[in-house]
Parts: sequence; C-alpha cells; structure tokens
Amino acid sequence: TCPDTKEVYVGSAAGADGFLGRWTEYALTGHGGNVVLKRRQPSDYRVSILEVAGSHTSDREILALEERWKMKLQSREMGLNAN
Repeated sequence: TCPDTKEVYVGSAAGADGFLGRWTEYALTGHGGNVVLKRRQPSDYRVSILEVAGSHTSDREILALEERWKMKLQSREMGLNAN
C-alpha cells in the first residue's frame, strides 16, 4: 500500500526463490517489473502478506490466488495493478 495515496498493489511470489526472491527484486529495482510502479517515484510502501500457499502449490494456482486478491481489493480499478 502506498502510504501517500493509499493505493494498493497485489503481487504473487512463486518459483524457487519465493517471497524472498520477489521482495529482493522490488528492493533492488523499486518496481519489480510492475508497469505502474515504474512510472512512480520509489516510496516506502507498506507490505502485508495476504495469503501463504504451500510449497507444492502450482504456479497456476498461485496466479489464481493473486487474481482473487486483485478482485477483492480492487487493485486494478483503484490501485497499482495494470494487469
């Protein structure tokens, strides 16, 4: 969540590096490849883990969980998700 605008961003972390790998990429780049975040100045975003999936959860299932959270939080309509 952006502390200034209160906009929400939802992202998932799948693969061998999981959350730590994803978080490290955001820390290094300031945007983690997110199109909307690339257009903004880096900020001190508030991070919350919304859901934890088991290590045997498929990438497809992870993306479905991410989609569900984007819909629940309306992060496309009123947030920082473009996809």
